[in-house]
Amino acid sequence: MFSVILKIILALAGVLGLLFVAGVTGMMFFFWPTTFGDRSLNVTPQALSELRLLQREKKFLEDLPNHYPGAPNEAIRMNAQVSVDVLVQKLIAELPSQPRRSFVLGTMKSTLASFTNQDTEEQEQLLRYCERILATLGINDSGELFNVWRYGFPYRWMSRA
Repeated sequence: MFSVILKIILALAGVLGLLFVAGVTGMMFFFWPTTFGDRSLNVTPQALSELRLLQREKKFLEDLPNHYPGAPNEAIRMNAQVSVDVLVQKLIAELPSQPRRSFVLGTMKSTLASFTNQDTEEQEQLLRYCERILATLGINDSGELFNVWRYGFPYRWMSRA
């Protein structure tokens, strides 16, 4: 009986160890599903119009309410802005034919994956733009995708356990 309990404890420790390594190395992000809680979206002309306004907006400028000092220089600002603009353009072009939460999160996941060479401040600001997009489309949360990208772990899920 003791050996069975020991094997269970060791197996649980192994699983937790693997999850820890996957989170710390960033591998958890690449395997994180965007299909949990998938649902159809009602993509209205107003939502598409708001996305177009966001696309035209100059981004990564100083944002004092969010304690963002702005990009350190114009080259970094433009590079970061292009990432958001490409994301928004893809959503505008393809959401009418793929109006699903999983499509939005999958598209964002691709953008996040290519944004890793930016500073922490720009990464946080990118998430603010992503959150604006989610709000515009009536999506309540990222299904922990943002936390897994930023911190390596689904902290909200862990706090509920």
